[in-house]
Amino acid sequence: MASGGIAVAAVVSCDVPGSVPGSDGGQRLELLLDEPATIDPALVAQPQESTIADALFEPLIRVGEGGAAHPAAADSWQITDAGHAYQFNLSANGRWTSGEAVASDDFVWAWRRNLAPELGATFNYLLFPIRGAESYAGGGRNREVPEVRAPDTSTLRVHLGAPTPGFLARAATSTFVPLPRAEIEGTGASWTEPIRIRSNGPYKLAQWDRSLGMTLHRNEHYGGPKPPQFSDVVIRFPRSADSRLQDFHASPAHAASVSGADYRSALANADLRPQVRLFERAGTWFIVFNTRKAPWDTLAVRRALSLALDREALTAAVFDQPTLPAQRLTPESILAAEPGGAPNVDEARALLASAGFPNGEGLPPLRFTYHRTDQWDRLAAELARVWADTLGVAVQPDVREWRDFLDFSNAPGDFDAYRAGWTSEYRHPSNWLDDLWRSDVDFFRAGWSSTEFDRHLETAATTTDAEAQRTAYAAAAALLETETPAIAIGRHASAFLLKPDVTGFGIDPVSGAIDLAQVALDA
Repeated sequence: MASGGIAVAAVVSCDVPGSVPGSDGGQRLELLLDEPATIDPALVAQPQESTIADALFEPLIRVGEGGAAHPAAADSWQITDAGHAYQFNLSANGRWTSGEAVASDDFVWAWRRNLAPELGATFNYLLFPIRGAESYAGGGRNREVPEVRAPDTSTLRVHLGAPTPGFLARAATSTFVPLPRAEIEGTGASWTEPIRIRSNGPYKLAQWDRSLGMTLHRNEHYGGPKPPQFSDVVIRFPRSADSRLQDFHASPAHAASVSGADYRSALANADLRPQVRLFERAGTWFIVFNTRKAPWDTLAVRRALSLALDREALTAAVFDQPTLPAQRLTPESILAAEPGGAPNVDEARALLASAGFPNGEGLPPLRFTYHRTDQWDRLAAELARVWADTLGVAVQPDVREWRDFLDFSNAPGDFDAYRAGWTSEYRHPSNWLDDLWRSDVDFFRAGWSSTEFDRHLETAATTTDAEAQRTAYAAAAALLETETPAIAIGRHASAFLLKPDVTGFGIDPVSGAIDLAQVALDA
């Protein structure tokens, strides 16, 4: 044990990124994260990669709950032509780390570059609402040119193929940030090295020592709406796959991401457990009903099964990965609403009786389809126990191997209920309500439809007023909860260890990136 302690001390005290002098003597934040495979905004896919990319690059706008847009690289925008056209007016304060002004052409070039099929951008499809974008991404001699234009250095004009309610939220993702054309064309993949990279965000990349860590300095040229609070952000990488907890304990790191075995070990450690915090990710695990099939086509039956579940207890019994109880189908980080989903066994029994199945009598066993893992075996067992104890409802497990389950979920056919899930692609209600539950979409093949629900979505799609759109989506989400075509059981989450001097912390619920603007340290 003594030699292990000496080894940790040696790693912490040697000349790693944490020893780089501060750029202006301000407060320094230290993080323990996995080393990113890339920090190219078009290619990032993991939370630690997005943390770096978000710190270095500023999108046109940033979005909050409900898809509310806030100025970033653009200080204003207009939506015209019944939602087909967008104009972004760039901030006069936008600067690259070199001090040069960010121009609208920097966005035009970046978006076309990210659409190019040879690049293989992770989320290039988020650009597809732009007229001609999908054709351009397909390649070929006759491909169209995306309709994004720069009539002058501070104006960006975009034309969509059809009104897209979530387009502003898409524009807040890393796929849409401006990029330094000269460096990328001049140096290729090595353009992200500290000596070459030019970015427009609140921080600049000062150092990247492979397998050791990275250092970000405050960008002195940044003129965005929210000045960076830290003079330096130091990212240390774990020394090995199984050293993360020891590294966090021994290093000056204020926060460390944990998952898998590290997460379970931290919860089992009396010293570390109080420092574990979970933060909601915009992803949900569902139980989807076949609303075409009796008796699951009866609302009272579906509502009874939902009301009988204690999500807190269910999450604790089933999940050994970072997961929060899900009280609603749509995540709170996407669309906030009044608390719901609290268990009420008495009401559940009354509903089941009103449907003609008192104490579950006469109700056929619910065939629950899922793929074989320890986690989903636990879920099936817990559902069977709770529903039998509270309602007298039997569960019949229908266990599939993974490939068979994939085929099933693409075309479920005759089923009662099955395990499903969804993860946000961008932070907007349309990515949940339109893309999953609209009657002509029926993503989960639940067979549920509602003209009233569709009417709310139509209102949201045809208005350019942000508050009217949010109101329409809130009404649609409330109706969805009432109709219960599916039951939300768990919300995806990210887990972090936080030292006691961390007084504020937050993440982007879609990418999982640490939101440095939300981090606060005790002075």
